[in-house]
Amino acid sequence: MVDRSEKRRFDSSVLDQRSYQLGMIYAFAEIVGSGCKRLALSPTLTVEQFDAIWDDVRLIAEEYGLILDIDDDFLVTQLFNPEYTRGKRVIHIAAERATLDEYRRLKELRKRSLEEGALTEEVELELAWGLGKLLSYSDEAIRGLLDNPRFSSITN
Repeated sequence: MVDRSEKRRFDSSVLDQRSYQLGMIYAFAEIVGSGCKRLALSPTLTVEQFDAIWDDVRLIAEEYGLILDIDDDFLVTQLFNPEYTRGKRVIHIAAERATLDEYRRLKELRKRSLEEGALTEEVELELAWGLGKLLSYSDEAIRGLLDNPRFSSITN
């Protein structure tokens, strides 16, 4: 188990960002393409970063026969700090359209619940578990993120 309270952390900002982003996307494409993961997410991207890699991302998706979806308003759940994705673009990587449709249904549930004033703790948990399962996280991993959301301290 990794001690997250440790001060020293990997700093990706010292790397060539374009190569780093494409490397992450390529690795996730291989994992989704091999059936190990239903949905993968690119790193968060500014519009400029997205524009710089989009053509290559499409080539990667073609290589693995995957579907891409661009999300400018990532689903807010209790799994991740929403500040990490606010104002950023996230590319969704999936093997099946149904996976992307399921993600859209979760976003619609959150939107509808907010509009109706019905965004209860129960709905929040449904959204978190739904997204966690789409990302192929184990129950243990989802519980861990509910206790300690990823990107709780933002450094990007």
